[in-house]
Amino acid sequence: IFVAHGVEKIRLTGGEPLLRKDLEKLIAMLAPLKTVSGQPLDLTLTTNASLLARKAQALRDAGLQRVTVSLDALDNTTFRRMNDVDFNVSDVLQGIEAAHRAGLGPIKINMVVKAGMNDQEILPMARYFRNTPFILRFIEYMDVGASNGWKMDEVVPSAEIVRRIHAELPLEALEANYSGETATRWRYRDGGGEIGLISSVTQAFCGDCTRARLSTEGQLYTCLFASSGHDLRSLLRAGHSDADLSAALGQLWRARGD
Repeated sequence: IFVAHGVEKIRLTGGEPLLRKDLEKLIAMLAPLKTVSGQPLDLTLTTNASLLARKAQALRDAGLQRVTVSLDALDNTTFRRMNDVDFNVSDVLQGIEAAHRAGLGPIKINMVVKAGMNDQEILPMARYFRNTPFILRFIEYMDVGASNGWKMDEVVPSAEIVRRIHAELPLEALEANYSGETATRWRYRDGGGEIGLISSVTQAFCGDCTRARLSTEGQLYTCLFASSGHDLRSLLRAGHSDADLSAALGQLWRARGD
């Protein structure tokens, strides 16, 4: 029903989606869907990659096209402090390589940058992923959720990230891939690859946002920062037709005020 309204990309995210039992079955159910123009969906997944090494091939076989991996530091101590996890950076790097071998790509690496916590890892991350097939993206730290404290002293602006990298590894700006793309694109002048900057705080991209979020409880959120959603699960369980659901979706999207 979403695809009939023009959705062209589905991202499975979390929490950690690879912890979900039978995730491959869900992917296999989604993979045959086609856009309104008859093209395959862009079917992707965001993961911390702790289980990716053992699951990458099965995910690809089920029809997943690509993955985005969250990695906030190369230093184990900083990585564990940022994410409160019991696995090492080496597990993440092995997962990235396994995904690459399985043909899941292009692979993007997301680094959330928090001042005083992991901003010393900006250049080591840039050096490590330069001259690789992977696209490293730096994301401004933001307090996601209803509280939204917006402590600006914890934010390293994207302009500062670019400045630090450019001082050692010269960069040049690239055009956006499509309207509404959340990341601004840069490439190394020496041909060493591409990076992205997601300026979620200093250059909010709400104006042309085309994303909706469907939670595990069947709530539809039209904004990442919304404190409440729209209950689609109750419509499904009440036995409403596909036409009814389609009309409800259209009305919710047209009426969005975020």
